[in-house]
Amino acid sequence: MSLRHKQEPAHGTRSGYDWHRRDMKQEPCQPCTDAERAYWRNERIIRKDTINSLRKISRKKHQYTYQSRRTRARKVGVDYGYYTDQDVLDLYGAICHICNEDIDLNSPRKCGDPGWEKGLHIDHVHPISRGGADTIENVRPSHGRCNVIKNATILGTSPMQDDNQ
Repeated sequence: MSLRHKQEPAHGTRSGYDWHRRDMKQEPCQPCTDAERAYWRNERIIRKDTINSLRKISRKKHQYTYQSRRTRARKVGVDYGYYTDQDVLDLYGAICHICNEDIDLNSPRKCGDPGWEKGLHIDHVHPISRGGADTIENVRPSHGRCNVIKNATILGTSPMQDDNQ
């Protein structure tokens, strides 16, 4: 095993923190943790402008991700209403409206997590990007995979017809 430090550094320093984490593979002691936090607190003060500009670039690059449904609907100019996932499930049940199979409500909902394919997604029947309203009448429960495959198409039409509308 190759150690980064030849001997144990003093506790309460950044190198002590590094020694705990990398060499010893253990949780650092409180003085070393405090030294590491103080360093990064100071770094955030010194590099404030750089950090803020990077955050601004990231927000602009991923702006669609950070917007709420209501904000997206308002930008497109369509109606929106307030509803929760439970409201949708109470109204339409826990059956995927695309494939008509049961939805596993205990599965993760985030794409990429193991088992997300059968998890709950709230699907807009007529997508917001195509002029559909963000109201409870226009949403249905679906499997994550069914919703991702459907993408921004309107059920009952082919993608070619959908683009010409």
